[in-house]
Order: sequence, then C-alpha cells, then structure tokens
Amino acid sequence: MRLNPFKRWPPDGLPVNVIAIQTLFYTNMAVYGSFLMMYFGSIGFSATQVGVITSASTLTVLVTQPFWGWASDRAKDGRTVLSILYLCCSVLIFAYYLSKDFIVVLLVASVFAIFYNPIAPIMDSLTLETLEHEKSRYNYGHMRIGGTIGYATMVLLAGRIFANSYIHMFYLGAIFFVIGLFFVRRAGAVKIRGNRGKMSPGALLRNKKIICYLFISLINAFGMMGFYSFYPLHFMANIGDSGLYGILLFATALSEFPFWFITGRVTERFGRDRMMLIAITVVGARWFVLSFLTNFPLLLLVNLLHGFCFVTIHYCIITYLNNEVPKELRATGQSLNNLVAMVVTRIAGGAVFGVLSDMLGIGTMFQFLAALSFGGAIIFYFWTRALGRRAAQAERAST
Repeated sequence: MRLNPFKRWPPDGLPVNVIAIQTLFYTNMAVYGSFLMMYFGSIGFSATQVGVITSASTLTVLVTQPFWGWASDRAKDGRTVLSILYLCCSVLIFAYYLSKDFIVVLLVASVFAIFYNPIAPIMDSLTLETLEHEKSRYNYGHMRIGGTIGYATMVLLAGRIFANSYIHMFYLGAIFFVIGLFFVRRAGAVKIRGNRGKMSPGALLRNKKIICYLFISLINAFGMMGFYSFYPLHFMANIGDSGLYGILLFATALSEFPFWFITGRVTERFGRDRMMLIAITVVGARWFVLSFLTNFPLLLLVNLLHGFCFVTIHYCIITYLNNEVPKELRATGQSLNNLVAMVVTRIAGGAVFGVLSDMLGIGTMFQFLAALSFGGAIIFYFWTRALGRRAAQAERAST
C-alpha cells in the first residue's frame, strides 16, 4: 500500500496559523527592520540623523506601549488588538512615500512605530497562550522557527531585489502586513486569561528576578540596536554592497534555526540563570570582534554566534515571563520586556550611539558595546547569586 506523505499534515496539535503569523511578521521585519536604515542612508541621512529618528520615533512608543499590553490583557479575544495593529501598519507604511524631508520622515517613523513596535510582544503572548490553550506538545521555540526561516529567506532575497534601491520596500511591507492580518483572524480565539483587573502591572516591578532578567534584556538590546541600526553603514563603507549584506543577514538569521529546537531542553538541563550568563558573555565577544574585523568570510563565521546568543536570551526571558507572571498580566509582562529591550535602548542609545559613531567611528562604538556586555555579565552573576541565597534563606525560614 502506498503511503500518502501529506496524510499527517498538519501534525496533531501543531498551530499552523500561529506559525504563519510568526513567519510573516519576521519576513516583514527582514524588509522593514533590516533595510530601513539603508533606505535612510540612500536618501542622504547621516548617522546622527538616523540616530535621532531611532530615538525620537521610539520615544512615542514609550508612552503607548503599556497601553497596548494593558488592552490586550483585557480584550475578550486575544486576536483583537493584534488585528488592529496589523491593519494600521498596512496603511501607515505608505506614508514613507510622502516626502524625503528629514522632519517629515521623522514624523512618519514616529507615528508608524506606535503601531509596529507592540506587535512582537502581543504576538508572542498569543503564541504562548494558544499552545497552553490547545495543550500542544510543541513549545515556543518550535513556533518561532517559522520566524527564523521567514527572516533568513527574505533578507537574502531582499538584498538582491532592492539592489541598492530601497524605494519599493514599503509596498512589499504592506503586502506582508495584509497577509499577516489574514492569519491572525484565522487563528483560534484565545480566552484563557485570569480575572482581569485584579492584579496591578506594578506587581511585575516588585519581582526582583524579573528585573534581573530585564537588565540582561536591556544590555543585549543595546548591542542588537547597534548592530541593526549602525553596522549596515559600517558594512557598506568598508566591506561590500547590499547583496553581500543580505548574505550576512541570511547566515546570521539562519544560525538561530537549530537553537530553537534545542534551547528548551538545554535550559531545563542547565538552568535559565547559567544559560543567560553564558549567552551575554558570548555577545560581548561577538561585538568586540566585529569592531575590527573586515574579512567577509570571517564575518560570516563570527555572526553565527548570533543563533546561540539571541535564542537563549529571548527564550529564557519569554518563557520565564509566561510561567511566572499571572495570566491576567502576561501580555503586559511581554510588553514590558519589549519596552525595555526595544524602546528604552533606542531612546537612550539611538542618538548617543549615532553621535559616538560620527565622532569616534562605528568600530569604537562596538568596542563600547562589548565592554557593556561584559560588565552586564558580571553584574548578572552576582545579582542572581544574591537572589538565590535569599530564596534559599526564605525557604529554610518557612520550614
């Protein structure tokens, strides 16, 4: 008897719509997130101006980000707020075609960021809640693999498609937003949150372990912001064209693939604290080497470290917040992490790193990021040990 290879597709318990949402969002990020800075450079903006856009546009998110997390936690359907964000982004992205004037672009980027930045944490919250609701045997890492595949594939293609002309990237971005909205609406409604309104968001800030993890998220995000915002300018000036940069981003993104499969098991074996410490230390080594390396094949090898570092830190923080935060504050918790990792770093670091890059060079700026990562690793080590001792003392006292 001949076997039908598609008979068991999709596998039992696999939330294919959630995978599609993750895939499309990060495919779009490969277009908008990775090449936006190159677009700014192509229309004549300096590193300082790019830094100002990064900081100012993110400043608007600082005010609105908590609202989106709060609204998502209180929505009867976990898809509602996410659908609104996708719809608004699909329309607002066309505003980049209005003008190439710096002030106009700054205004457009600021308004667009209000709706774009909250998507990732709310999407992650929906993903984790769907897995819990459906009692799926799959974990967050399995869902996030779709995002890695989409991102890696698109950066490789986009580098060739744009060919140093980025004017059509916003049309492509709008298409992905519309398709993403379609899959958000197809995903099953999730209504598993706790009693809404009984827990204050301030409870998250009283958890010292959450603050400790957010500290590492902040340190890592400073480096990621520097890599994606300023390293493209360094790369284009010293190494190659957008095609080579697309290959670099493809290899960097693809390095995540195996770690989404194994990080869950490895973290259970060695513990979140230890894995976070190792990852942020390797991050520092990566930034230091990138500060002076200009050989393209060696750059590819060094950037393969991204897979271990990014997946480990992201997985540990996302799953810790989902496990330790009350159900009625899960989206708020994920939004808080996004607020720290994406918003605070860009406001505090965007303009500063832009000026530093113009004054001292992007290589020197990356050496600063390396020192920041190594210092963060030392602080995290002693901080988690102190929290561990306090927890042990409290447990002994209770018995």
